[in-house]
Amino acid sequence: MPEIRLGKISSKRQLTIPKDFYDKLNLTDDVEIILEEDGLKIRSFRRDNQNSDDYSDLVLKSILDEQGFTTPEALLEEFKLRMNLLPLAAQDLIDDVRKQVARDKRTSDEIDKELFGED
Repeated sequence: MPEIRLGKISSKRQLTIPKDFYDKLNLTDDVEIILEEDGLKIRSFRRDNQNSDDYSDLVLKSILDEQGFTTPEALLEEFKLRMNLLPLAAQDLIDDVRKQVARDKRTSDEIDKELFGED
């Protein structure tokens, strides 16, 4: 028989999960929320083991998609170059976001309403 507990949904549509459920399911801060015909299903988020946190898999794929590398040494050299450029690209992205935030005059409540709709 399923266990039933009451949860709470805040005005910002944030759901509070009962602690005993959280503990039994070994949940972390990241969960998958699946919309089903008659409700929601919440489960631990499991990262795809094929992906790397350092994006090396994506860098290598982009190089392989380009082709044109005639030797393994040339391929390795391009891979090293692109991996070394990732921190610079990330910093550029952070700088761009900071500039956009500085120009955006909306309040956090206005942004929440735009993202999640009216209460």
